[in-house]
Amino acid sequence: MRAADSGRRVAAFALVTLLAVGGCGGAECVTQTTQYAANVSTVGNFGPMNGLPIARFDMTQDFITHTPYEACAQGPLQDVGVVRLKVTSLANKALALKFDVQGLNPDGLPVWKQLLVIQRIGPSETLDLGEVIVTPTLLRNGATIVFSDVTIVN
Repeated sequence: MRAADSGRRVAAFALVTLLAVGGCGGAECVTQTTQYAANVSTVGNFGPMNGLPIARFDMTQDFITHTPYEACAQGPLQDVGVVRLKVTSLANKALALKFDVQGLNPDGLPVWKQLLVIQRIGPSETLDLGEVIVTPTLLRNGATIVFSDVTIVN
């Protein structure tokens, strides 16, 4: 292969790559990001924490829509959003937590869940758990927390 042929191939590949990427973000493809939030404060419902505050769960979702899908060649086939979670302890003791974060549909029924474990969270401590799920369900429909274990730790 000659150097000139190699250069043409690289240039052709670069042009095809730019066209493919540009096709997703061209004027005909409109993307929009909307942020939703849900906050859930929890109280223990079993064991030594029964009736006592446990934690506040602060969720945010960056929901990305694409219109029309046909014009967004590199885009997804459905709109989705990344849900992120921060947990702040409301307890006066250090706790270990095992729980499901559940996203709700407009009727208040769970449509997704993610099992999470926190080995230790101290009083008033906030932990940023980062991304917990990518989902087509809007967080504006609400969320709930279901504990499977709450343990007092040292």
